[in-house]
Amino acid sequence: MKILLIEPNFEGYVLMPTMSLAVLKSYINNKTKHQAKIVDLIFNKKKWKEYLSKKIKEFNPDLIGLSILSFNYIQAIEISKFIKNHFKNKKIIFGGVHAILSPEETINNSSVDMICIGEGEETLKELLDKELQPKNVKGLWYKKNNKIIKNENRVLIEDLNSLPYPNWEDFDLKKYFLINNNHLPIMGSRGCPYQCTYCSNHALKKKLKGKYVRFRSVENILEEIGLRISQFHGKGMKYLFFYDDTFIISRNFVLEFCKKFIEKGFHKKLKWNVNVRANLVTKEIIRAMKKAGCYEVRMGVEAGNDYIRNKIYKRNMSKKQIFNAVKIIKKQGLQLRLQFILGAPYETKEMMQESFEMAKKLKADYVLFPILMPIPETEIKKMCEKEGLIEKEKFENFHDNSIYIQPVMKTKYVSKNQIKKFVKKIRNYQIKKYLYEGFKFGKIQFILDSLVFLLYYKRKYDLELDHAFRFTVNKYNLQKIK
Repeated sequence: MKILLIEPNFEGYVLMPTMSLAVLKSYINNKTKHQAKIVDLIFNKKKWKEYLSKKIKEFNPDLIGLSILSFNYIQAIEISKFIKNHFKNKKIIFGGVHAILSPEETINNSSVDMICIGEGEETLKELLDKELQPKNVKGLWYKKNNKIIKNENRVLIEDLNSLPYPNWEDFDLKKYFLINNNHLPIMGSRGCPYQCTYCSNHALKKKLKGKYVRFRSVENILEEIGLRISQFHGKGMKYLFFYDDTFIISRNFVLEFCKKFIEKGFHKKLKWNVNVRANLVTKEIIRAMKKAGCYEVRMGVEAGNDYIRNKIYKRNMSKKQIFNAVKIIKKQGLQLRLQFILGAPYETKEMMQESFEMAKKLKADYVLFPILMPIPETEIKKMCEKEGLIEKEKFENFHDNSIYIQPVMKTKYVSKNQIKKFVKKIRNYQIKKYLYEGFKFGKIQFILDSLVFLLYYKRKYDLELDHAFRFTVNKYNLQKIK
């Protein structure tokens, strides 16, 4: 049988090809008798309907799957409705974080036939083996005679080494390398042991069955990296983007990886970046990563205020730990990306300003200030609902006729207009920072690169105006790597 897997993002800005779909495709094609293909809509936003129709007609799949997060759920629904209207006999299955955390809402949509409520590899294999007969297939909910049948959960895959490496052939990597400055994603583990209230991990742990945090072996990861070098190094790949929630959970894993990465000589060919956590950062770990070619770490601070950071977000880290981690990272010469979240339910204007001031003091190379998005089933969403902070929007065919997928627009103490003004102030600060850094690198070059981006790349690849300065300054930062 044949399954077509769809990346449903035709509105947002995506830097990396989708890891989950690449793994699913590889699993189906290598571990089963069936066939899978991927349709990526990110570079076909304006004419996605024509593009998707062409791909469906060419491949003629028996099953169509969409992997969804909360931010692209509405896009996925629009796609599934389009498919049902134009290809009436095609079965549609939804999977991904949103389907797991909001299964009732998802399965009750008229254009969805089945949902996967866990990892998809083994569930899809069994479903395809049974020629789409979902009875007793673990990890599936489905509809029968206007009733929803809820099969039992499937245990998570414990041995990640048993999974084949992601298959990237259906993604236009040449275009991705252009917009993400030559990065290819990779993942060494699944799951996170922490309980941050805004993150899906703590909610997923309650829903899923089996061991949640799992690691691939260092040998398995290095084997994949060797393959990627042979496949893509000559085609533009220069950097690895590790998707792991927290790469440095295990000290021994990190040190072994760095040692063997160097022994393979990979540090001479590739640089890489990872997510870290301030309370786990040590001089030993950061020094080893730097020596092995790590050029940048990404770290969530989330709030400058201790109450918001530790009581509301449950980050459980002190300012001292954060400043100490930043000091270690900078001393070892790594670039640093930080994230602060705005809009916690009990956050005041003064607390938001505290985050802004802390960000300026930390002097990271790059800082993100997203507004809080309360993901279904998370503790933070329940707090927001309790305080009446979620502005629901109406959509047809949903189980309870309402869904919330937008960032919060207010807190208990800060109005919608006040948040907008604060976000604008931060945005203006960041643009000035990008301009300063760009001109510092080279006035003429920065002007030329910005014009090329605005007049050519933005139009050709339908990119966002906000990313013009990031696009150029990030490129300059990469050029400084030694």
